[in-house]
Amino acid sequence: MNIIRKRRNMSTMGRALLIALAGLLFAGSAAADQEASNYPHVVASPSGRCYAKSVPRHLYDPQGEPRQRGRTEIYRVADAEDVLVRHYDWFSQVLFVRCQPGSEAVVVRVGPWQRGHYPRADHLAIAFYQGGRLIKGYSTLDIAGDQMAEEGAFSNYRNVSASMSHYSVFTLWPEWTRITENVGSTFTDDWVIKATTVDGRALVFDGATGEPR
Repeated sequence: MNIIRKRRNMSTMGRALLIALAGLLFAGSAAADQEASNYPHVVASPSGRCYAKSVPRHLYDPQGEPRQRGRTEIYRVADAEDVLVRHYDWFSQVLFVRCQPGSEAVVVRVGPWQRGHYPRADHLAIAFYQGGRLIKGYSTLDIAGDQMAEEGAFSNYRNVSASMSHYSVFTLWPEWTRITENVGSTFTDDWVIKATTVDGRALVFDGATGEPR
């Protein structure tokens, strides 16, 4: 009888430990699923001739409202006071800017860690702006497509990486990449945006137009 009681007690303790461990894992995953706060920041162009200042309206994007509201201003660096040349009515935690003499700055805006579990046409993945207007944009649906997966932990969509309440279509987020070519006796620099999708596709976008390459 004593042996049976000890075994039952050990079994009860084992179940308690498993429940406690599951609770810790759940708490850890829940914490990892929280959105990072928005914060004002400045991003300089590779040449240093201009920069973007992006300021959010909210510390955290309210539920049920459009994501990343705020203002992004483009400044040209001058001898005395920097010159505001353009502004956009949005905020972005990840953006790139490039300016060349005699032309408007190109601004690349990367969408946030989107809420939900499936790609949507109104969820921004990446967009290109110049002269105060959108010149090319891609939604998460454009990037991932709408193919369904045979099985999935949080999402039933094939080309989506999802957590408990958010998803992404990139495994390697977009970044500026400089391509230098030797044309005769001169070198030319070309800038592109590179990214890798959840299903392993390497995407390359023209840094000036946003068109795929």
